[in-house]
Amino acid sequence: MTLESCAQEWIAAGQHGTIEERMERTKRWLPYYDYLAQKQLGRPYVLEEDPDGFVAALVRSGFLRETDSVLDIGAGMGGYALELARHCESVTALEPGAASLDVLTERAGQCGARNVRCVCDLWESFQTEARYDLVFSSMCPAICNPEELRRMEALSRRDCCLITVTRGSTDRHRGAMMAQLGIRPKGGMVTEALHYFNVLYLMGRQPNVLCRTVHSEYDIDAETILAQYPIYFRIFGVDEEASSAFLKDYLAKNADSGVLHDESTVRLAMITWRVDENG
Repeated sequence: MTLESCAQEWIAAGQHGTIEERMERTKRWLPYYDYLAQKQLGRPYVLEEDPDGFVAALVRSGFLRETDSVLDIGAGMGGYALELARHCESVTALEPGAASLDVLTERAGQCGARNVRCVCDLWESFQTEARYDLVFSSMCPAICNPEELRRMEALSRRDCCLITVTRGSTDRHRGAMMAQLGIRPKGGMVTEALHYFNVLYLMGRQPNVLCRTVHSEYDIDAETILAQYPIYFRIFGVDEEASSAFLKDYLAKNADSGVLHDESTVRLAMITWRVDENG
């Protein structure tokens, strides 16, 4: 096993494409994330006490310190950015979705997090002279090859951290719907942890891995499904008329009194590594 062979295996599995293709793909996803964000805007928000333990683990291991500056790549609505901000001096939240940043800003105000700065930009076009003590990213497709890992490192004075999925993650009804519609993503999804680990190791790093499994069960009403999923399926080329007809039939077969009981299991891995020890 060589760095080159692992990198090629990652590229073949991920099929993320060129920078231009990746930027265009992100733009196709933004209407879906905008929809999710708009549903959260204006709602009360309370920051939970580190629900999956990853941020607490960063603090315990010294990867996150009180005096640190942190860059959060693909910050979304701030689930990690706001938790990181509790334990460091400043967080720069990089996120291409303006609606998501509106929610993050509102939540920061509700939590009293005055040390979070939002930047609306794609990772691929983000330019800065700043360097950060910790460069962090969770579930972000943009970190999709060794070059992007090196770019993360170039912005770090000390440490890097990635949170991503491992094999075995499932989403019951979404998976069933996509299978019935014949949707098979052609690429550009989140990188599995194994690719990150193998490439980092062969780059001479000493990656640490911490795994968590998050299982949840919840109910979704038919109105929400009929509004949300046509936007999601549009990303994969299914038009709204076809997806709406499919969803009505799916709900008729699977919902109970207009409510769909759903469940998901997400297997996560947090990969951390020290940059300054690698020259």
